[in-house]
Formats: sequence, C-alpha cells, structure tokens
Amino acid sequence: IQDLLMERAESLGIQMASAESFVDIQEFEHSNFRTPELYFGYKFAQSRNQLGSSEGFIPNTEVTYTIPERLNQHYFYLEGTWLNLEGGMKLISDTGRIKVLYNAKEVNIVAGNNAELEIYLDDKLIPSNYAGKDIVNQNNVMTDQPRLYNIINSHEPSSHILDIVVSEPGFEIYTFTFG
Repeated sequence: IQDLLMERAESLGIQMASAESFVDIQEFEHSNFRTPELYFGYKFAQSRNQLGSSEGFIPNTEVTYTIPERLNQHYFYLEGTWLNLEGGMKLISDTGRIKVLYNAKEVNIVAGNNAELEIYLDDKLIPSNYAGKDIVNQNNVMTDQPRLYNIINSHEPSSHILDIVVSEPGFEIYTFTFG
C-alpha cells in the first residue's frame, strides 16, 4: 500500500519522503473537561438545571434538602433548609452543606453575608498545594460581603468532591466558577 501511495503521489507531482504520514495516525486522547459554572438562583438555572438534589428548585420557597449517597459530576447538592431566590440560595437552617463533584484546577464561589465555611476536599482537610487564596487555617473561608472567594487553586485539573459546611444562617451563595 505504501508503494502504491508513493507512486500515486509522484504521478500527481507531489514530492514525498515517505507515505508513513498517511498510515501512521496517532490515537486522539480524550481529556477530562472542566466543570461549567453552576448557578444557585432559579432564574439563572432555568435552562440548565444543575441542582442535583431531588427536591429541586421551588422559587421563593424555603426547601429542606438532602444529599444523596451518589453524586453526579457537574451538579451541586444541598443539605439543610435553603430559601430559593432568583439569583442564589440563602441558608435558613442553623447549618447547611453544599457538595459538588467537579473537574478543574481552580474552584471559586460567589457568596455573601457573614459566615464561616469549613471546606473539605475528598472528605479531608485541603492539602496546601490545593488551598485557594481565601482558605485560612487549612480548611476555613470567612465570607463577609458579596464577592468571589477562591477555595481551590491547583496546578493540574483533576476530579474531586468538594464539601462546604456552613455554620451560619443567612449565608448566601450565587455561583460556583471553575478554572
């Protein structure tokens, strides 16, 4: 076949050192794709429901959520009682939890109101090489105003379970962003 390809190329006036490039095809390598932005507000999530908790969004209503045993990648899950707002979720119960199975190098949340968050990566304290700039004391984030908080910052994209334990009612979360 190689000789036939070479003869055909020469008859068409194409100079080729080898026909290897026609038959030596590298296998395409699939890569893990980054988790997309996840929206906590029912208005922004309308066409892309990323809330994995079976209770779903119920606009302007306090909903008590539970986290299932099995998590799907690129969805967020809630535990506790949360008020469903147009632009986010507000914790009503004394404590709450947010879990997400993600794939990325960097994880940020846009959140507001005063709260102390305990952050766990794969059910452990965050290793120093994964800690974002807003992590203090190895696994805490203190929110005090509506802004972006950097939680995870690593060198390579990888899949992990991020677990955020909220110990203050009134905490509001609007989005997860991934880089």
